[in-house]
Amino acid sequence: MSRITRANRFALLCGASILSLSAIATPSLAMAQETTAPAQTDQDEAAEVGEIVVTGLRASLASAQSIKKNSEQFVDSITAVDIGRLPDVNVAEALQRVSGIQITRNYGEGSGIAIRGLTNVRSELNGRDIFSASGGRGLSWEEVGSDLLGGVDVYKNPSAEMIEGGLGGTINLKTRMPFDAPGRLFSVSTAYTHYDLANDDGYNASFLASDRWQTSAGEFGALLNMSSGETSFRQDIDVVEPYLVRTDVPGYIGQEIAVPNGGGINVGFGGRKRFSAAAALQWRPNDRTEFYLQALRTEYTFNDNGLSFFAYGGNGVPLELAPGAAFTVEDGVATSGSFINPGVDLVTFATTRDTQTTDISIGGKWRPTDRLEITADLQYIDSKVEQQTMNLTASVLNDVSGPRDAEGNPLFPGNYVVNFDTRPKIPEFSATNGYFEDIDNYGLTAVLPYAEKNDAESWAGRADMRWDFEEGGFFRDFRAGVRVTDRTAINRSTTYGTWTAIGSTCANWSNESGCYRLADFPEYAEQFPYNNSFLNGEGQGAFGNVWMFGLNQVGNPQQVFDFLNAAPFNQNIGFRSFDDPAAQVSNISETTYAAYGVMRFGSNIMGKDWDGNLGLRIVKTESASDGFETITYRDPNSAGATPTTLTIVTPIVGTNKYTDILPSLNLRMFLTSELQLRFAASQNVARPDFSQLNASYSISPTYAAGGDLTPAPGVPGTGTAVGNPLLDPQRVTALDFAVEWYFSPVGFVYATAFKKDIKDLFFNVTDIETYDLPGLGQVPFNITRLKNVDEGTLEGFEIGGQRFFDFLPSPFDGLGLQANYTFIDSNAATVAANAQTGGAEISVPIEGLSENSYNLVLLYEKYGFNARLAYNWRDDFLKTTQGVGTGQLPIFGKAFGVLDGSISYDFNERLAVTVDAQNILNTESQTYQITENRYRDYQLDDRRFSIRVRLRY
Repeated sequence: MSRITRANRFALLCGASILSLSAIATPSLAMAQETTAPAQTDQDEAAEVGEIVVTGLRASLASAQSIKKNSEQFVDSITAVDIGRLPDVNVAEALQRVSGIQITRNYGEGSGIAIRGLTNVRSELNGRDIFSASGGRGLSWEEVGSDLLGGVDVYKNPSAEMIEGGLGGTINLKTRMPFDAPGRLFSVSTAYTHYDLANDDGYNASFLASDRWQTSAGEFGALLNMSSGETSFRQDIDVVEPYLVRTDVPGYIGQEIAVPNGGGINVGFGGRKRFSAAAALQWRPNDRTEFYLQALRTEYTFNDNGLSFFAYGGNGVPLELAPGAAFTVEDGVATSGSFINPGVDLVTFATTRDTQTTDISIGGKWRPTDRLEITADLQYIDSKVEQQTMNLTASVLNDVSGPRDAEGNPLFPGNYVVNFDTRPKIPEFSATNGYFEDIDNYGLTAVLPYAEKNDAESWAGRADMRWDFEEGGFFRDFRAGVRVTDRTAINRSTTYGTWTAIGSTCANWSNESGCYRLADFPEYAEQFPYNNSFLNGEGQGAFGNVWMFGLNQVGNPQQVFDFLNAAPFNQNIGFRSFDDPAAQVSNISETTYAAYGVMRFGSNIMGKDWDGNLGLRIVKTESASDGFETITYRDPNSAGATPTTLTIVTPIVGTNKYTDILPSLNLRMFLTSELQLRFAASQNVARPDFSQLNASYSISPTYAAGGDLTPAPGVPGTGTAVGNPLLDPQRVTALDFAVEWYFSPVGFVYATAFKKDIKDLFFNVTDIETYDLPGLGQVPFNITRLKNVDEGTLEGFEIGGQRFFDFLPSPFDGLGLQANYTFIDSNAATVAANAQTGGAEISVPIEGLSENSYNLVLLYEKYGFNARLAYNWRDDFLKTTQGVGTGQLPIFGKAFGVLDGSISYDFNERLAVTVDAQNILNTESQTYQITENRYRDYQLDDRRFSIRVRLRY
C-alpha cells in the first residue's frame, strides 16, 4: 500500500473527526451558561437505578445487577464500586465467575477467555479497540492490572451499534473518569503475594488521584491512575509422549498394544512485571456539552526460564523395547514397561518478552437540542513487542548413539534403560544404573537463538448521533454513526530455522574432534535443581539428578554467543538479522469503513410493556499483506555429481476486500416489574489475526535421487505457508432467549438458551498448487495453508442467580450466594489425527469448550467484613489439535475445579485490608490423548496468597 494512499486516508480520518469535534465545540462555547438539561438516556436511567445506598460487596453486586437488568441487550457485568475491589486480582480470573465464560491459564494466571466455548473474543477498552503487537487483534488479559478498572462488561450478543468482531462476543474493560466521583478522590493500595511452588514473592502498588472543579469556563476534571507490580511463577509438568500401536510387546506378541513412545519432565519458572497508567481529562462547558481526553500506557515484561528432560523416539519412530522387560497392559494400552537407549535431550531455555502499548483518545458529545445528541471520537494506538529466546540442548549418549574415536572405540561406552509407569496418579519415569547422573555421559548438541520484533499502529475515528422521539410514542430514539479505522502491523521473526549444531554434535555420525562433552565445561553445567521439589515432592527423583546447561548462562544470550564463538568452538552464532532473507518480515495493513443505524422502540401489549431495538451495521474491509515467495530447488543446468542448490526469494503482495451486512434485533417484555423476557438475534464477524494474513510461503520440489536435476515425475513437492492473505472473516449468527426475575436490588435468577451457527472457520488444508520454476516449468506442490472451509454449531443454556439471606437472624443475615451453570453442546470440523487413529479424521468439539461448567460463590458482608469463597469447575475440553510433539492429535484437558477466596475488613470508610488466596486446593491440570487411559500431561502451578492494604480519601 503506497504512502500517498495511507496519508490520504489518515487525512480523511483526522479531518472527519476534527470537523465533528468542531461542530460540537462551536455551539458549546456560544451557550456556555445555558443549563437546559438533556433528555435522559438509557445509560443515564441504568446509572440512576444503580445508585443503591449500600457499600462494599453488595454495592458492586447491586451495580452489576442494575446494568444487566436495565440494558436492552444481553450483558453481564463485574463492577468495583470501591477502588481496587474488583473481585479478583486478575481480569480473566474475575470474568470466570460470569456464566458462559471459561478461561485458560498461563503459568497459573488466567490469560485466555472463551465466551460460550468460543475463544475468538473481541476485547475493548472503554468501548474502543485495544490490542498489542503480538500478531493478534486483542489484548492479552495479563497485561492490564485489574486495579485500573472500574468494571468489565461482557456482551454475548452485541447490537449493531457496537464495533464488529468476535465470534463469542465482546468484553469491554472500563477505566474510571474524573466525573465518575462527586468530588476529590485519592486512593492508594499496596499488595504482597507469595507463590508457594516458586517459593518466591511479588508485590503490587497503585494509586488514583481524581478531582473536579468549577470555573468560569465550565467544569473540569482530571484523573491519574497508576499501577506497578511484579509476580512470580513456577510450573511443573510430567509428560507422556504420544502412543504408538505395536505388536512386539513382550508377553503380548502379536497383539495390538498402544505404547507411549517416551516421556519427560518440564519445569518453567520466571516472573511478570507490569506497569499501567491511565489518565483522563474532562471538560463540561455547560450541561449540553462535554469533551474528554483519555490515555493508557501499559508496559509488560514476561520472563520465562526453565528446562526439560525427555526420553523419546523422534518423528514417530518406535523406541526399542528393553529385552526381557516386564510390561503391564490394561484395555490394550501399556501402563508400564521399559525402553533401551531412547534418545534423551535436555533443553535449557529462557525467553524475555517486552510489550509496550500506548492508547490515546479524544472526543466529546453535544446536545444542540433536547432531542439530538452528537458524539465524536478519535483514537490512536501504538504497540511494540520484542522477544528474545535462547535454547541450549545437551544430549545423553551411549555406545550406539554416540561417535567413536580413531580406533573405533565408543566415546560414550555404556547403555541405559528407561522405565515408565502410568498407573499412579503422576506418571513415573526412571533410569537404571544412575547413567543420567554421570556428567561424562552428556554431549553438547545445539543452540537455538530466536527473536521477534513487532510494531502495530492504529487510527480510528467515529461520529455518532442519537435522535430522541417524543415520549409516549412507539419509537424511542434513532441512533446512527460511521467509523473508519486504519491499522498497520510489521511482524518480524528470525524463524526457528536458526537451530545450530554445537561443533558437529556428539551423534554417531559425528567425529571425535567435533564432539564436545558437557563435562569439559563444568562452569556451564549444573544438576537438575528441582529434583527434590518437583511436583511439590510427589514427582521427586524423576530420572534422577540429571545434568544440563546452566540456567544462569541461558538467560544471558550474549554470554552464550561469546562462549560458542570463542575457542575451542570458533563458531559464528548470534541472533539472525531481520534483514536476512531467511528471516520472516510481514507488512500488513487494513482499513475498515463502517456505518450503522439502530431504531429503539417500545409499546404495550395486553397490559404488558415491551421494548427493543432493530439495527443494521455495514462494514467494508480492505487488507494487504507483503511477504516473500521462497523457492529452493536444484539448478537444472548444474554440472557435476553434486547439483547446485538455488534459492530464489521474491517479494509478493496479497490483497483482499469484503463487505459484511450485520443485522441485530433485541426484544424485551416486562411481565411484571420484576419479571422480564429477552430475545436477541445478531450476525457478527471475526477477521483473521494479522499473523494469519502473512503472505509468505516457501516451496521445494521432491527429487527421486540425490543427483537428479529434475523433480520426481508425478510426485508433488512440499510447501509451507505462514498465513493466507485471502482469508475472509469467520462469521456467526447468534440467537438468545432469556427469562430474568429481579426480586431485590441484590437478588435475581435467570435462565438463558442460546445458539450460534458459525461458518467460514479457519482450518489448515493441504492442496496441490502449481508454480512456475525457472528452467523447469510448471511444478506441483503440496502446500498446507489456512483456508475458510469449515462450519460449526454450538447451543446450550445458562442458569444462575444471586441473593443475600437477609431473613436469617444476625450474624447469618450477612450471608449471600452466587451460582451459575452452563451447558454447551457443539460440533466443529473434523481434524486429521496421527497414527493413534490410523490417520483417520475424527470429529472433535470446538477447541477450549467444556460441555458443563459452573460457579459457586459463598458471600458474606457484615460488621465491616467482606468475604468471598468461589469455586469454579469445568469438565473435559479439547485443548489443542496442534500440540508440540503431537502433530494433529487431539489433546483433551480433564475436568477440574479451582477454589479461590478473599476476606477483607473495613476499619473505616478509608482503610481496608484484604487477604486473598488463589488455587487453595492446589488443583492440578491433567490432559490426555484422545481417550482418558492415554495420558499426556500432569501439571502443577502455584498457589497464591496475598495481602492488600487500601487507603482512600
